[in-house]
Amino acid sequence: MRCAARASILQAYWRPSAAQGVRRVCRGPGRHTTADRMREVANSAHAYGQRGAGDGNQHACNIDSHLSKEGQARNLSSLSKFIFSFSGIPGMVSLHGGLPNASIFPFKSMKVELQDGTWLDMSETEKMDAAQQYNTNGRGYPPLLEWAKQNAQQLHAPPAGQQVVITSGNNHAIDMVLCCLLNRGDSLLCDEYTYSHLVEAMVGPKGYCALPVPMDDFGMTPEALEQTMEDLKAKGQPLPRVLYLVPNGQNPVSYVAPLERRQGLYQISRKYDLMIVEDDPYFFLQFPHNREVPGLWNMGRSYMSLDTDGRVVRLDSFAKFLAPGFRLGWLTAHPHFVDKFTYHMHGTALGPCSTTQVMLAELLQHWGSGGLDSHLKALQTVYKRRALLMHTAAKQHLEGLASWLPPEAGMFMWLKLEGGVQDADDIIDALKDEQVAVVPGRISHCNGPRPPFPCPFVRVSFSMAPEEDIPKGIERLANVLKRVQNK
Repeated sequence: MRCAARASILQAYWRPSAAQGVRRVCRGPGRHTTADRMREVANSAHAYGQRGAGDGNQHACNIDSHLSKEGQARNLSSLSKFIFSFSGIPGMVSLHGGLPNASIFPFKSMKVELQDGTWLDMSETEKMDAAQQYNTNGRGYPPLLEWAKQNAQQLHAPPAGQQVVITSGNNHAIDMVLCCLLNRGDSLLCDEYTYSHLVEAMVGPKGYCALPVPMDDFGMTPEALEQTMEDLKAKGQPLPRVLYLVPNGQNPVSYVAPLERRQGLYQISRKYDLMIVEDDPYFFLQFPHNREVPGLWNMGRSYMSLDTDGRVVRLDSFAKFLAPGFRLGWLTAHPHFVDKFTYHMHGTALGPCSTTQVMLAELLQHWGSGGLDSHLKALQTVYKRRALLMHTAAKQHLEGLASWLPPEAGMFMWLKLEGGVQDADDIIDALKDEQVAVVPGRISHCNGPRPPFPCPFVRVSFSMAPEEDIPKGIERLANVLKRVQNK
């Protein structure tokens, strides 16, 4: 087990956010007209100007210089601009809209029951109309957008005037972010072992190149990132412009990056003018083993909280702390980038699902900060128990056969196989015979699922299996490794 010095390394990370004591409210539906909502999106770039974040900051990020050809071409549609020109005129009769008439929508009322037996009633006409209509606010359903804005402000205190937009979940958001930042043939820096869906579903098909940065137990190091950039310079190769990071519960390695690590990587990103995509779906799924679960207010510092330049694009998701079926999340970034992202999202998908936006806004308003804090503590307690169950089983069965760190966030534990196993592929048939499934680490290598070298890592998950199956599965894995060892 690689546990030495872990507590001291993470000590600085596990501290309250700057706004820990602040509480939030979720406002009810706003009564903006369609034109008002369009004006909010259209005016943000003008109001903010084309300057970088933070006047007088020599490292302020020039978003235009980072945009791909597609990102540069994404703008407010001509129809929207035309309609906007009629807004604010008294007595205007609106014959311009192509929205379906709400009177013919099929659903009249909507009620849902929570796990505690409480019913949420969303049957007010305004809510039912919003739940069945196109997104008429470019940034998202106003009550949910307001919640996301307050969440970003209170947990991350963005220091450079960053803004927020509701997304259709992180996978879709990552794809659109990369489209806005990368041209075909451009490179993306990431951990050597990273989110496999990023590599196989986005990087490869779109013609990007993923460049691996060497890792330790807590992800890539600032020194390794700088060395990677310098090696590329020495070879005369084009330098990447984007760095992809998953700072908490990273899939597959499950590390939590210490604060000093985050600060160091941010400084290197400033030096080489890198945009940082902070993909943080497991942010609310943290459960440090040496203290109480954090709930809502003690999550630690994000890259967004450090971002004085406006170079971080932060992605949050409702999938892991509420449910993935809602397909919702939120993005926080430089206002000019949020505009470009919004134009892309509405140009390709017309925005996130209206129905689930109304449902989640109602839920979060009902809970308030206290209810959400209680929900998160209960969730984190369940995952902490499951992670400990797997870690304990590993100590009992895998000593001498593998090395690992006890998970403190996310859904996974990352094992390095020992005892003579050079490549996890060598045990696949034996795993089937023993009736236990784990994921070979090679699948998550940023150069693709078949790297040209042996990969002795496997990823095991404690999130979904029945709790009684977790130690059983680890014991079966141990039997496989013993079989190889005894050959």
